[in-house]
Amino acid sequence: MLYAVLTKESANRVYADSASRLLAAELAAIARYFSFAVTDIEVTNLGGVDYVTFGGGELDDQDRFIVSNLSGTRAVFTLKGDALYPLDLKTLEWFDDDLITIQRYSGKTNEQFTHMLLNLTLAESTAAHERAANEDQVHLLDPVAGRGSTLNRALVYGFDASGIELTDKDVEHYRTFITTYLKGHRVKHKTTSERFRKGDLAGASAFDVDIDRGRQNLRMACGDTSKAKELMPGQNFDLIVGDLPYGVRHTATAKSARRSPLELVQGAAHAWHSVLVRGGAIGLAWNLKTMTREQVSAALAAAGFTIIDHPRSFEHVVDRAITRDLIVATRRR
Repeated sequence: MLYAVLTKESANRVYADSASRLLAAELAAIARYFSFAVTDIEVTNLGGVDYVTFGGGELDDQDRFIVSNLSGTRAVFTLKGDALYPLDLKTLEWFDDDLITIQRYSGKTNEQFTHMLLNLTLAESTAAHERAANEDQVHLLDPVAGRGSTLNRALVYGFDASGIELTDKDVEHYRTFITTYLKGHRVKHKTTSERFRKGDLAGASAFDVDIDRGRQNLRMACGDTSKAKELMPGQNFDLIVGDLPYGVRHTATAKSARRSPLELVQGAAHAWHSVLVRGGAIGLAWNLKTMTREQVSAALAAAGFTIIDHPRSFEHVVDRAITRDLIVATRRR
């Protein structure tokens, strides 16, 4: 059998230039989960349109679920000669897609890339797979949450989602957005807030949202990500997924000196390791013009993580100042 995946259109023209190649790399990274050996993954131009094509056996329900939830999948076809025959998709969506797309702000990470980073991290988390198999909630932490793009993707997947963000303005923006969204979509929820007043957490704060009477839980903390264990008391995570700042301020406190993305990872990686369960996985994206892959790998390895080697590169240009890459690692002890 031969299959063709039509790549989603992207509002970002630069990302669109790399979208099919990145989709092929994502498929190659998770191909082992198919019921058959996936072969000949490549970008193929058919009638002037790029598709990601691959060969293998007949798709069963699980295979169709996997290919439907790839970050760039717009449609899936069987390919016979010059003819394309569409297949029904089986997407995982606990919320409407507008939860992902409705936010618009300067510096927002491309939604497809966020989706891909989460998928690649999920693929390496045996802890998440075990929870899902037992119909338990998967728990995700974004340690550099910004205005919540990764948290929204986690909610769409049905996960419990937690985030840490230093900038109180971004935290408040996200609180307003998510509560307005839930009210507008008539989703029952209850929001509570807390403020830390003593010790190293003095000045930090957090809010929690109980969605649909415990169906899902969301927590967003405003504070230093190196205090992840204290900001997320009693919580452990199956997934840590974050898009690191591209060289802008992300310091321990608002009054402290500027800290580089590399210093951020070096200072926080042990804290992230402490809240990730054994068998969990961490996925980070960053700007290659601020630090090298070797530097990120070394910082994560020093904290006890095991780096995953992917068969294809995910490096791609965002703009003149940013060339983005990603890395996935696991906690095995």
